[in-house]
Amino acid sequence: MEKWSKRLPLKIHPKVTTRHFVIAVTFLTIAGFLLAYIGVEYLQSPTGYLLVLGIKAILLFNAFVPHILSTVRFRMYSPGVITAVLLTLPFSYYLFSRGLNENMLTWKQFWILLGIAPFAMVIFAYISLQIGKALDK
Repeated sequence: MEKWSKRLPLKIHPKVTTRHFVIAVTFLTIAGFLLAYIGVEYLQSPTGYLLVLGIKAILLFNAFVPHILSTVRFRMYSPGVITAVLLTLPFSYYLFSRGLNENMLTWKQFWILLGIAPFAMVIFAYISLQIGKALDK
């Protein structure tokens, strides 16, 4: 992560060490799994599936910003772009299509989730980077 971010012609995020970033991503992954598990446990209720789809909306937004966008903008490989294109985009399409087709999700809910996703992603990224920074010492 450090080497990649140093090569960028534009500084798009605060300086983080690789260890700091790994701690932050590990925290985000564990938190995401826990929230998804809670959502699946309560999948019979709208709250449960909206929680799962909300997490997926954040991951979908994250596939575009920063992974795909930075790859296109800087014309260089961005860590995570392969996962974003090969896993996140197809699974997002499948999950949201199924949710809409099975009336578990309305178009209004879909757009609300996508509207909330960027803000949630920034908040979660900030919190996880702060945790990573604290634990990196």
